[in-house]
Amino acid sequence: MRKVKYIVPFILIGVMLGACSHQETQISVDTDALVAQYVTYSEDDFYSEWQGSSFTKIHLNGASAVADGPGGVVIENGVIEIRTTGTYIIDGTLDDGQIVVDAEDDGTVRLILNGTSITSSTSAAIYVKQADQTVISLEAGTENVVTDAKEYVFATKEDEPSGAIFSKDDLSINGDGKLIVNANYKDGIVGRDELIVTGGHIEINAEDDGIVGRDLFAMRDANIKVTANGDGMKSSNDEDAEKGNIVLQSGSLQITAGLDGVQSERDVLVVDGQYSIVAGGGSPETMETRQEFRTGSMQGGMMGSLDMSQIQQYIAGEMTKEELLENIDESQLPDDLTVEDIETMFDQMKSGGVPQMGDRQRGQNMTPPNMNSQTGEETATKEEGDQMPEDFEPSGGQGMTPPDVTNEGEENTSDDESISTKGIKATTLIQIESGTLTIDSEEDALHSDGHVTINGGQFTINTGDDGIHADADVVMTAGTVRIEKSYEGIEGVNVTIKNGDIYVQASDDGININGGSSDFDRTQTTETEETNDSESLLLIEGGYVYVNADGDGLDSNGNIKMTAGTVVVYGPTNAGNGALDYDGTFTVEGGTLMAAGSSGMAMGLSDTSAQKALMMTFTNVQESGTIVNITTATGEVIATVAPEKAFQTLVISTPDLAPEESYTVNFGGTVKGEAKNGVYSEASTMVGMTGSVEFILPSQVMTYLNESGITENSSGMMMPGGGGGFGGPRGNRGTMNQPSNQQEEIEGSTS
Repeated sequence: MRKVKYIVPFILIGVMLGACSHQETQISVDTDALVAQYVTYSEDDFYSEWQGSSFTKIHLNGASAVADGPGGVVIENGVIEIRTTGTYIIDGTLDDGQIVVDAEDDGTVRLILNGTSITSSTSAAIYVKQADQTVISLEAGTENVVTDAKEYVFATKEDEPSGAIFSKDDLSINGDGKLIVNANYKDGIVGRDELIVTGGHIEINAEDDGIVGRDLFAMRDANIKVTANGDGMKSSNDEDAEKGNIVLQSGSLQITAGLDGVQSERDVLVVDGQYSIVAGGGSPETMETRQEFRTGSMQGGMMGSLDMSQIQQYIAGEMTKEELLENIDESQLPDDLTVEDIETMFDQMKSGGVPQMGDRQRGQNMTPPNMNSQTGEETATKEEGDQMPEDFEPSGGQGMTPPDVTNEGEENTSDDESISTKGIKATTLIQIESGTLTIDSEEDALHSDGHVTINGGQFTINTGDDGIHADADVVMTAGTVRIEKSYEGIEGVNVTIKNGDIYVQASDDGININGGSSDFDRTQTTETEETNDSESLLLIEGGYVYVNADGDGLDSNGNIKMTAGTVVVYGPTNAGNGALDYDGTFTVEGGTLMAAGSSGMAMGLSDTSAQKALMMTFTNVQESGTIVNITTATGEVIATVAPEKAFQTLVISTPDLAPEESYTVNFGGTVKGEAKNGVYSEASTMVGMTGSVEFILPSQVMTYLNESGITENSSGMMMPGGGGGFGGPRGNRGTMNQPSNQQEEIEGSTS
């Protein structure tokens, strides 16, 4: 058995960083050293010529076999038993029998499959009972087929073997030939210690799991296709803290699994190669939208059976307020919220105002989802809002309900709560250095109970749950990640983006820090949880980030910090979420931020931000593709964007914004130039605009504008981090979404 020294590769991040700038992080990784932390290859793991060496030939002739050579071979009743180490060349067909390796001496047993078919009606086709190491070499130009029984006959009360090819000790597979494994009982290829594949073209059809390397599975320069009703590939040792790892070093792997695609009890390391994974039947083709009204903490059981359609009926005069209130479960309301508060909110909504709910810090000012905050009329439809970049080519619908949750927000009870249908799943760490990964999974595409680290690679992800999920930290330093379909795009306690191109399409939150969804169900959070939340961080230090979300675009239960890069957020068209949402602070020290969305829950930056920003709130919802740009007093264009979804607010932060300088926000016209995802790198002066706002940028961090100019709100309500706001700032730093007698024009003019 190999002795493998283990060093947590997550710590290598600390020594990977080389020369850095605000725009780019240079990373150098010694992948050989990284792989060596998990596996030590031996010469026997790789194919070598055998013709000039001593070998024993075993010819299978249907019902039995004939052996010729120095090796220890016993043939009886269709069972070919190999009792000594050495090299064995196997060809021919065995209609009903078994190859058994039970070596009595130390060393390696090498089986050269030279065009053979082995079928067993009672057990595994190849069974390694005892050997220091067994090597199966697939001779180039040959096809080899192994088929096990649908039901095994055990001599005693054992549960092994359990796969068509089963080894109790270390097993290696190499060569350039083809191997087809038909696993009718349970698993395809099983190594109870280490399983290493360094070559071959392998196809596995398994009733349960495709490949199992209990202590380790390592793949290098092989081409593997797995179709399995259970897990596609797994490393299952959950008893030894240094075992249960999977290393995908190179080659190609195609998995179609009923459960997890790749599942490790410890770490998954991807160095390079091409990987295609479909887990749990793939992501839903049609995804249903949650219909409950997300009014702060009044969600789910707190609102009883009240849903958005009933609120719309009330606003339209088709339902009385009394009928609406009958659906509220008063016993479930938080202590600081009463039925009278809700009744007042409904009155404000019906009159076209922004609902106010006392001093509640979350969800206190919002517009009903998909409703215009000014008129109460329905805004852009979901289909109009859910647009990805033209080069994105999303493959499915939007607005899904997360697995195991009904449309009413109730958790489904499953007969087997252990069922998992994730793309790649690890207990401790998923680390990806390079490669091409295409994942279509019912649940999370990448899921770690610990950390996820992405240092490179090309990703295409479609999932019915999270695109990338870590119970701890997500770190992304390079690569191109396209999450074409997800419930939530990227989720972790902390998420750090150092570089790379990231595209996210989410039916709920785009990037979510510290777990949860945009449903405001955190009213019972303990003091300890609140402390943990406040320490959570979304850190963007470079790269390009695109988010198209039906829930919150960037959502942090703690803080958000941006020092470089470009971030483009197209947030919700419903007013129950915001393009930006954070509980702590959002500080920008560099880079370009553009965030468009609805007005009901819109937030800006915190007062602690070093870079200036502005939020433009429009009187009416703007159609998708409406161009907005900012020009200086001399006519220089410093920012131009045409959001790909309907929007009512737009947050822009760029290093080009300077205090005490004159600017103009123009909208509704046309410009010439090239755009990426709606953002123009260079654009001409706008012509044919439908409106413009001239203003002098104040010295404060956030400048809030509406179509009348700069505004402020004297309501005295504060937002997390001392800034931000639902469509305007809190305290005396800005305005709410729409004109009121509390709103005052400070400076500026409109044309």
